Amino acid sequence: MTFRLGSALILIGLLALVVFLLGMSVQQADLRLVLGGAALCALGLILHRRAARDAASPPRFRLLRRALGRGDRPPDDEV
Repeated sequence: MTFRLGSALILIGLLALVVFLLGMSVQQADLRLVLGGAALCALGLILHRRAARDAASPPRFRLLRRALGRGDRPPDDEV
């Protein structure tokens, strides 16, 4: 849920920045658009990364990850 919310905030923030750039081209730019867009992008990135970090690794390709030495080994596989 937070992963999708983070993605949505990033998208809305980028759209606000694009609207600001379009406003600059007609000399009617508003500083609140830059600040709001940057704040939404930053908040979205924080939520996005936090949700991605907290997500459990899927069991798919578990053997391949172990063979390549990526990811954590389960405690029952210790030698």
